[in-house]
Amino acid sequence: MKMITRCLLAVAVLVLAGPALADTPEPPLLGDYITASRALYPLRVGDWEAVGEKRYEQQELGVSVRYQDTRKPDRWMDLYLYPAGVMFDPAFAQVFQYGVDEIVQIANNRKAGDVRLGEVRTFTTAPSAGEGMLGELALKARSFAMEMPMRDKRYRSALAMTVRDLYFIKVRYSVEADRVSDEDVQQQAETFLAGFAADVRVLNTGRCRQVLQVRPIPAGGARPDAVLASTNDGQENEMWIVDDAVYLRPAVIARTEEAAELQSEAQSIRNVLRGRCVSPEAMDIVVPDGMREIRFEYQRPDAGSDGTTPRLRSPRSGVG
Repeated sequence: MKMITRCLLAVAVLVLAGPALADTPEPPLLGDYITASRALYPLRVGDWEAVGEKRYEQQELGVSVRYQDTRKPDRWMDLYLYPAGVMFDPAFAQVFQYGVDEIVQIANNRKAGDVRLGEVRTFTTAPSAGEGMLGELALKARSFAMEMPMRDKRYRSALAMTVRDLYFIKVRYSVEADRVSDEDVQQQAETFLAGFAADVRVLNTGRCRQVLQVRPIPAGGARPDAVLASTNDGQENEMWIVDDAVYLRPAVIARTEEAAELQSEAQSIRNVLRGRCVSPEAMDIVVPDGMREIRFEYQRPDAGSDGTTPRLRSPRSGVG
């Protein structure tokens, strides 16, 4: 399959529209691409157990969950789950570096001592659905470690990050510097993130589940500007895939069964490139034991809301 570089639209989907006119309602965060999400996440990852959760007022910040080490209760990791939209590796690399730069800047602004930086590295997690067809565009999880001063002590801190089903997953972990090495703190953050990413399940609904329409390839062969990918270029079963349609040769469209097979193949490719979604009815599934549910609806926030959620194990916690 030939990938078209125009498909790298990534971070822009997160950006809110500019200031609205006084009489125009503010649009939802992700327009109608994602109208709602349901995340089921594990309450325990290895030796780490969830002890608290915070839902943020700003929709783009999502939710954070604090996990405590059951072996060493004075250690914890903070995990953040928030919307990414469509994300491929070149754009994700830039997003991750921005996060690193932000952490380093905050540490330097304290002016409490030297900040020592480690190296950004990629690491392996369970593959996402359809990852193999993306080639170099397939997203790679990344991590970073540093040593910094904080509250009259020095700490080693790690950042690990990836994307699953249109959502960023980010982990922050800090330990007093004399207790662990850079490699240890970075490896622990990576292992935790990989375990969480393997267990978390995010269901989305909205325009991202749009069914592709079949259209004829123009006689002149001029491609639409919005082509995401193409396959079998120059062959009888050539197809061009855009967000809402697949273009096939007119002779192929006339062969109903063959056209249906190509449409199904194109739909699978489009879903990998644009994000997998389900119908609103398929969002309602049982919360398994050991998991917690979070629902997101991308609408205007309620006036006066402080963005908090009930205690983790309250009657409305969604714990199975």
